[in-house]
Formats: sequence, C-alpha cells, structure tokens
Amino acid sequence: MTGTLDSTPPDDPRPDAGPDAGPDAGPSRPASKPDRAAAARLLADLAAHGSGVGLAAGGDAPMPAPLVPLEQMALARGRVHELTGPARRTLAAAAAGVAQAEGPVLWLRPGWRAEGLCPQGLAALMPDPGALIVANCARAPDLLWGMEEALRAGCVALVVSEITEMPDLRQVRRLHLAAADGVMRNRLAGRVQPAPLGLLLAHETADARIAGVESRWALHPLPPRPPAPFETLRPGDDGVRWRLDRQLMRGAPPKDWEVRFERPRIADRDGQAPDGQAPDGQAPDGQGVALLA
Repeated sequence: MTGTLDSTPPDDPRPDAGPDAGPDAGPSRPASKPDRAAAARLLADLAAHGSGVGLAAGGDAPMPAPLVPLEQMALARGRVHELTGPARRTLAAAAAGVAQAEGPVLWLRPGWRAEGLCPQGLAALMPDPGALIVANCARAPDLLWGMEEALRAGCVALVVSEITEMPDLRQVRRLHLAAADGVMRNRLAGRVQPAPLGLLLAHETADARIAGVESRWALHPLPPRPPAPFETLRPGDDGVRWRLDRQLMRGAPPKDWEVRFERPRIADRDGQAPDGQAPDGQAPDGQGVALLA
C-alpha cells in the first residue's frame, strides 16, 4: 500500500521492464487490487443510495444514513466533503460533535503551525472535546496520507484534515476509495457503524474549491440579532447567527440558510448534566471564544 499521496504516475507493473522488453520480461501484476475493485463497487452504490436506502455489495446490513450536523446539511458516508468559509472550523467541530456518538473522530493539523484548537471553543460544539483525537503532522503530504489510512481502516467515524496544499483529482479519488473501503470493511464484519467519511478544509484560505469532492459547504458568521422590544431570549440563546451555504452537492442546487448551533449536552444515568456543564443547554462562561488558540 502506498505510503504517501502524490501526483506522480504509478510505476511500471512489470519489474525491470524496459521499453524493448518482450513478453518474457516477467509476469505482470494486476492493475488493481481486489479490495480496490470492491471499494469501487461500494462507492457506486453509495452514490446511488446516498439517502440511506438500499444495500451495498458484500454485506446484508442496511446502507448507513448520512451524517447530519445540521438539519439542512447531510454528508454522505464513504465519501469526502469540503468545508470552506471563515467559520469552516466551527462547522467541522459541529460535525465532529455529531460523529462522536458513533465512534472516534480524528482531526489532522499541520504540526509546524503554532496555534492549536481551543478546548473552550470546542466545548460549545461537541459533547466531549477530550475524546477528540488531534494529530499534528510533520509534513504537508502526511495530512492526506493520514486521512487516507484512517478512512481505509474503518475504525473512525470522521476524519477532519486541515490541508496546506490543494490535492488534485487523483488524490481526492484515492480518498473516496479509502472511505468506501472503510465502510466495506465494517459491513463485511457485520457492523453498520462507524461508517467513516472525510472532511477537507484549507488551513489558510477560506475560499478554497477542491475539485472532485462529494459536496462543498461554507459557513459565515452573521451579526447577532438584537432582541425585539419586550422579547425574552430563551436560555442559552445569545443571538449568534450563521449563514450556511450549500455550494456543491449532487442532485441539489446551491442554497443558503440562517442557522444556529445548539450546545451539545452529555447526560448522566439520572438525566442530569454532569459537573461543570450548565443545565438546560446553557453555555458556561467563555463559550464565545475562538476555536484556535
């Protein structure tokens, strides 16, 4: 299995085969591995049944439903999506919070950057920020290589990668195949979850457009809405608003909505909020801090 993702063409399948090599130059290896072929079949099935209806080849479990971070946003399993906009990390954290109910979440970041994810900011968007796996990669190619390997293993529910170099179509295709392979591994083992998917977001630019992704979503902050006269805001409503843009999605036109994020809540066995978390979904002091520190 290739250790890095690059745009160089694959080596000649015949070892030591020169331009004048004849039929006796040695046996040729198959152009694609069997697991790649099966992943391609599952990839086509995921595209045909993105709504969660139907069965894929190689398993009897129902097709996993899309991941829904927001009511207006659905992310197909076994695929790679892109998040853009100035608040793309906020949207990624909201998706990670929903995916934590299904399995581990891996967040890949460039290790040579000084800033890191702020736990106080994550606490407003996911139920358990301490369970988030953050990996600081030493090189730019590792951000894509780590994402490919994690998706193919099928042991995570979501992989977020903050890339510093835009991937080409071949690299994005490999990520799609790896995500479909991870779904297939779990289905063959009789598991519906986790059904991995990937999120790509540019580390430095807010308006990146990666070719070949399944869907592209953007999140923009809006000015807080001032309360109307004699209006009483509900507990936990600080008036913070966001604009969610669906820029690209198969079978759906571009559209935008005004959205708000509900603070996730972890309940104990008695249904009470644990120590350190405000009741009724209220955010503790410091909720409004940024995600980067």
